[in-house]
Amino acid sequence: MIQEMDPMSDAAERILEAVMFESWLRFSFLEELPGEEPDDGPRLLIRLDDAARQRLAEQESHLLPLARLVDGREASFESSREAVCRFVLEELEGHVIPQGMAAAILDSRDFQFRLQLFNNWLQEQESILERTPHDFADWRIKFAQWRSRPDIREQTLAAVSPTEHPAEAAGDGGAQATRLLDAADVQEDVRR
Repeated sequence: MIQEMDPMSDAAERILEAVMFESWLRFSFLEELPGEEPDDGPRLLIRLDDAARQRLAEQESHLLPLARLVDGREASFESSREAVCRFVLEELEGHVIPQGMAAAILDSRDFQFRLQLFNNWLQEQESILERTPHDFADWRIKFAQWRSRPDIREQTLAAVSPTEHPAEAAGDGGAQATRLLDAADVQEDVRR
């Protein structure tokens, strides 16, 4: 018997897919351009060519609106977060996520755990991902295999679980955790 994913868990997975896809776009289509002024450093843009747009339309059509949001834009934390939030609000909420639920999902422990897993995987695999091109389907498969390992789930759960000594659990020497995406981001986007 096939067990269906509950709606909140499915929604968290859909939003995580958007985060992953935007990250994949940055890894796959980053272009360095000279600064506008002689003293400016280089600018990094996400730029898709016609062949890439066509491939995405065929293979990832449900994510194509997100690709359009970042194509030709400077790659930065702010622009990434803004594009993902806009995609969630315009393409997912009210369609595959119940209307008005995006903020609750982003703030949920379940989504934050999934996001932490993805960020851990990305950091661990960064040099491999930069060396060898992968399509987005490869990212999905590799991440799914990695995150299903019991040791990975336990380590991540220990790192995001509240404890008496959170620095010990995370092994981060007491560094403050930074939430990369949460309800405030989509609420802020709605006000714009």
